Amino acid sequence: MSPAFLFGPILAGHAFQQTAFIAMVSVLAQLLGLSESQIGIAIAAGLLMSAFGPPFAGLLGGRVVIVGALCGLLMANLALFGLLGGVASGISSGLILTVLIVIRGVQGLSVSCLLMAAQQASFEAPDSLKTLAKVQSMGSLGRIGASLSVGLLVLLSPLAPLVPGAIGALLSLFRIRNATPPRLRATARPPDIAAFRVTALTQIAVGASQIGLAPAMMARLSLSPEAIAGYAGLCLAAANLGLFLALRLIVPRAAGQVARLAGLGLLLAGAFMTIVAHPAAFIVISFVIGGSTAVLFTLNLSDIMTRKDFAQLQVAGWNGAVQIASLAIGVGLGSAFLTLSSAAPFVIAGLCGAVLAIFPPQIQRT
Repeated sequence: MSPAFLFGPILAGHAFQQTAFIAMVSVLAQLLGLSESQIGIAIAAGLLMSAFGPPFAGLLGGRVVIVGALCGLLMANLALFGLLGGVASGISSGLILTVLIVIRGVQGLSVSCLLMAAQQASFEAPDSLKTLAKVQSMGSLGRIGASLSVGLLVLLSPLAPLVPGAIGALLSLFRIRNATPPRLRATARPPDIAAFRVTALTQIAVGASQIGLAPAMMARLSLSPEAIAGYAGLCLAAANLGLFLALRLIVPRAAGQVARLAGLGLLLAGAFMTIVAHPAAFIVISFVIGGSTAVLFTLNLSDIMTRKDFAQLQVAGWNGAVQIASLAIGVGLGSAFLTLSSAAPFVIAGLCGAVLAIFPPQIQRT
């Protein structure tokens, strides 16, 4: 059974839930009696925890990591449903926030370890690059689905957008029960940090461009904040669609100068984002950013995972940690430079693209 078949449900389901969670900040704050900033702290805690686990997960062994992470996700989801379903009524807001942070921390840690295991399993398959691309594309399916449906699901119930995460964990646990677990590298030693330059640059570009979308549209489009929020959601959906299509159609057939062209695409997308003034243009360029960064990130991961000099090092785990940290750096840089200009975050993305066009990742086929 392929890694995408085994891990796809939980990767897509959690991505759906994570996207819905971000979109539902105001709803969740009202349900739990917390402020929106406190909900944001809980979301950030989940992201932070997801950076710490993968480098060390290989020391535990494949089955322990996979089954433990899936069971942890199931329990965290049940606790989340109980919290939002009114079990915590009458409890102090401080305790509710603490419980929510713990839940999000368990979710972030578990999913990041599962993604690392899925990536490692991809390199045990005959066509590892194609298999890795499928694994990497699973999350985009969940994010696209959430972007398009969360508004309708919330009308049914505040719990409805969170259900796919639990269903995904159950399905993956059912599928994995008789499967041979991947052989995780039983070490926490990282390779040379320079190996992750592509990971860092692509995620800085993603973080900066995502945080800059709404402010740029607000500055250049004569639309209400509500309309801007709607178009920003469409831009994020377009970026994830670009990511999905690039991983399914381009990466498995990548050859020649594809990586350099992807870097050039990111450079041009960042440049055009500084001047466009139409919603459709923002959506199309978001599609290009999603696709180009996906190509660069996945080709680089395939290269460093198959390098003989890295064979005894923990590559996938540290790549995941660098990915999360770089995404946070991109968001931070984009936010900081917004004070100078609404175009500044896209200048950052374009500069990252320029570096990657000059020094693209290698294309490694196994």
